[in-house]
Amino acid sequence: MTIAAVILILVVLALSARWTWWRSSAPGLKALCYHKVGVPPPGSRLKPLWVSPEKFRAQVKYLLDNGYTTLLFSDLKKLHDSGQPLPEKSVLITFDDGYENNYTHAWPILKELGAKGNIFVVYNTIGKTNLWHNPASEPWVNMATLEQLKEMQDSGVIEYGSHTMNHPHLSTLKLEDAAWEMAESRRQLEAAFGREMCAFAYPYGDGAYAPAIREKALEAGYTFDFSFRQGKTPWPWDRKAATIDRLFIRGGDNNWDLALQLSRGASRL
Repeated sequence: MTIAAVILILVVLALSARWTWWRSSAPGLKALCYHKVGVPPPGSRLKPLWVSPEKFRAQVKYLLDNGYTTLLFSDLKKLHDSGQPLPEKSVLITFDDGYENNYTHAWPILKELGAKGNIFVVYNTIGKTNLWHNPASEPWVNMATLEQLKEMQDSGVIEYGSHTMNHPHLSTLKLEDAAWEMAESRRQLEAAFGREMCAFAYPYGDGAYAPAIREKALEAGYTFDFSFRQGKTPWPWDRKAATIDRLFIRGGDNNWDLALQLSRGASRL
């Protein structure tokens, strides 16, 4: 075997270890998970949660150029309630927490390109900062104000779901307190925005696989509950069986990663 052949084999093996192109395509609901769109502040230990505006624009453009339809939570609920299949190429763009940069960076890009997105809002931090983080280890950044959130909703580009009242680790709370975090946030958000909150995401993914906590989420009246586990979810979705998984988009991901997420359910091992 020549040196060139050995090098080629090593390159192929390296790519196989890094990306999942060799896996079979996986069916199911594609729900992308973003957090912050912008440049991480100095000292941030969560830089993978930041996607630059340029990358976000390129990713949304990739979706639209490749024939994807972006769904709102209300679109997904209509499909679920009627038992209809998903459109052949459809994707749910979600953001966790409700940062101001969703308003200043993500929303204008979605609006300009003609795409739609959904934000899971932490009710008690609206107009404040990400208070669940210790600022000594992760800098606080501004959350969107109520006025900004209403403006995005009024545009028809953004809809909202709940991410609890305070963004706690639900499994660390008493069950009745965890239930309050989920039910009260739905009540407050519906009062604030004048529409049904049919979707919920577990902060940190914590509680998504704890039967007692998940039961309280469903009792709170949410149609959909989203985990933080990587993957796609079979559709039609069996609501009683499991939560909806998501495709976590990192700041270092490119369009090749996005394509693998959409087709394989993960881009990396």
